Amino acid sequence: MKRIVWLCVAACSSGPGISVPADRPPLSFTGTSATDANKAALPKGFTTPDEHACAADITRVYLGELFVNGLANAQVLWHWAPIVSGAQPAQPTLNQPEFSVAGTLRGVDDSGDDVLADHPFGLDVDADLEPDPPYAFIQFDSRTSTTLHTEVENRIFPRAALGYSPAAGDRALMRGVWVLDCGHPPYGAEMHPPTFTAYSRAVDAKTTIAAAVVMPYRSSLLFSGDVGAAVAIDNTARFGAAKPFPFAMLEAVQTAVLTKADHITTHALMTANRFDPLDFLVCAPLPKPAGASMDASWRLTARSGVKLDVTRIDSSGCVRVQASMDSTYKAMPLTYKDDVWTWQALSDSASTQLGSSIDVRQAILDNVSGLDPNNPPPSLQADHPPHIDAYAALATRPGADQDSPVKIDLSADDQPYPFYGRLRVAWK
Repeated sequence: MKRIVWLCVAACSSGPGISVPADRPPLSFTGTSATDANKAALPKGFTTPDEHACAADITRVYLGELFVNGLANAQVLWHWAPIVSGAQPAQPTLNQPEFSVAGTLRGVDDSGDDVLADHPFGLDVDADLEPDPPYAFIQFDSRTSTTLHTEVENRIFPRAALGYSPAAGDRALMRGVWVLDCGHPPYGAEMHPPTFTAYSRAVDAKTTIAAAVVMPYRSSLLFSGDVGAAVAIDNTARFGAAKPFPFAMLEAVQTAVLTKADHITTHALMTANRFDPLDFLVCAPLPKPAGASMDASWRLTARSGVKLDVTRIDSSGCVRVQASMDSTYKAMPLTYKDDVWTWQALSDSASTQLGSSIDVRQAILDNVSGLDPNNPPPSLQADHPPHIDAYAALATRPGADQDSPVKIDLSADDQPYPFYGRLRVAWK
């Protein structure tokens, strides 16, 4: 049965026990909910990220090293090495703890080049976030940057559908895996990708608008030659034979050469995101005009198994959003799709990370023994580019860019996002 919940058409309870600071920003996590969760997720005795999570030789470059040091001499196993790993040492990218950050965006742009083999939803939307002081620990960059770099693939981030493209100066909240980017020595910390994002801005002196979304999937950074394993998101057994990309690529090259396959390919095993409880505030701009009262509206959409509560806090000019996910949540099945990764584009990505030009196809021919360079196997011919996973852009329901009339739909199982929506909070 379709279930639609309408909340707070009139004034609602201010929420007992909620203390909102008088100088609150327009978007923030509620109280110490996020900082407490961050502290709990840090291992005992943790001090700072260890760059050796990327490689023993911390000058090595993800992907590019394969064609300089040899296909069988990889050290950089993970494009984004976990700063705090999951529970399985051999597969640290599985079940990584997630961290929260709040702050102000200092820059946003669209990437022009990424390693598409581990970007199954396309090139990234990049953002640089200056963390608020309670989240300053999350920034780590030996190049003295004061911001945390965040990246999320554009075909999974529904900014157009939400009618909200983040921009410099916006407030932002994010929660996601905390990693070292091993493609750019010296390695720096990133949130790549954030599972949850929320953004806000003042559209005028009295009105704040905000958008929030939880992404449904991400790559495990483990790869397999079995295309079915890529999208079998409920099957944990598939990870038993999965490999980090450098080992999977070597296997893919060997397999393609031995079987005279048409092209080289390996598949990123996708996982369904889950999120721990979220609790955040969206507030009207300060200062409050004399004699003003709060006006607020919101439209939020979720899959079954996600709970959303929105509460007005009229005295502070804020609404509180609480989101959680229970054991009944099921991710929408992911439909497999692939595309070609041209030799030139692959070479460009490797060259960008190395800082020098390299021809990847030629490097493979030079590294694989026993090949006739004048008569290479089909998969290494110039007109036979590798194939990569390339999923179609995810779609919201129509009307995702609206924040009124007030509505929360908790059974939107025809769309893939755990939840998304927009809010507007204003003085009147």
